[in-house]
Amino acid sequence: MRLTANIKQPDSEVKRLMIYDSEDGVYLFGYDKETDSNAIWDSWFEKVEYAIVASLEYGIDQTDWKEIPDPLENCQHDWIAPVRVKGREIGKPEWGKLEKLVNGKWIDL
Repeated sequence: MRLTANIKQPDSEVKRLMIYDSEDGVYLFGYDKETDSNAIWDSWFEKVEYAIVASLEYGIDQTDWKEIPDPLENCQHDWIAPVRVKGREIGKPEWGKLEKLVNGKWIDL
């Protein structure tokens, strides 16, 4: 499960948050843009409830969270759109090189 919410505080450097409930625990991602991008930081929690409590310092209300689809296999957890490290799907990741699924085709970012 993934949730995303925009920050309401106009003077905050963080503009958006995402919660990702994974097999390894719960990640809270922070972004400096409202648009889809990679996170600028993340924090790990044992439970979704703990991540939601941590989000309160940014003025996020429970009703602000919107559920979004989980990432596709081999894709980055912090992007909304399907984005992956190039070559990851064949076991030869090219770290620092990303590609995005657009209209059924992977294009370089």
